[in-house]
Amino acid sequence: MKPSESAMTLVASDALSSGVVVVTLDRPRANAISPELIEDLREALRRAAGAPVVLASSQRIFSGGWDLPLLIGRDRPAMADFLALYTALVREVFTYEGPLIAAINGHAIAGGLILAAAADERFAAAGEGRLGLSEVALAVPIPAALFEIFRYLLGDRGAERLGAGGENLSFESAEAIGLVDAIVPADDLFDRAAERAAALGERPRAAYAEIKRRSRASALARFDAAAGADPFLDFWFGADARGKIAALVEKLTSKR
Repeated sequence: MKPSESAMTLVASDALSSGVVVVTLDRPRANAISPELIEDLREALRRAAGAPVVLASSQRIFSGGWDLPLLIGRDRPAMADFLALYTALVREVFTYEGPLIAAINGHAIAGGLILAAAADERFAAAGEGRLGLSEVALAVPIPAALFEIFRYLLGDRGAERLGAGGENLSFESAEAIGLVDAIVPADDLFDRAAERAAALGERPRAAYAEIKRRSRASALARFDAAAGADPFLDFWFGADARGKIAALVEKLTSKR
């Protein structure tokens, strides 16, 4: 079984016979995260309305993170708007009432990993894929609210090591620290993720949602508190980050 095709440009959504809703990232290149992709994802989750969801990718990787060539020219107010929009998406994924499984078929880096980390579980395809938070290499921290997702998953020390180290982990290393829940053969990735979503979807919906709310309440409270007082944009517009981001954008655009 493969993710269903759709004429939609950025995100496709469809329902399987099992009741699982498939949301497929489909934005060349590398599912780089743009405002349009964010809005389409949020709309797809609203339409899913608590049904089990598999978040998949039609590209060779899951997501390379934010669309830096698109974002680098934004002034501070416009960048603040983008950050708020992306943060709202991650919050909606993290608080989605039904089961939500990320099917990671390849690299998930920076903003792409943050999106996957907000899911209930992460299934990864065996192979050469890597997961990492590369923000520190660009002289910026992970936005404060979004860092709480990793504190929830990995604890304080685990989140610090992942974020401050900036290394890209193999799926095996990510599984060892609890960032990945299962590694499966690449050809079976979608089926296994959909089966897991369907199995969790058979649980009484209200009870499942209440357990999620209880377990994530502290992390969500920190998430919301951090979103209002974050120095991220001071780093983003600092001279060091400006130079490093510009160099990366030049590298990315020269490959196109």
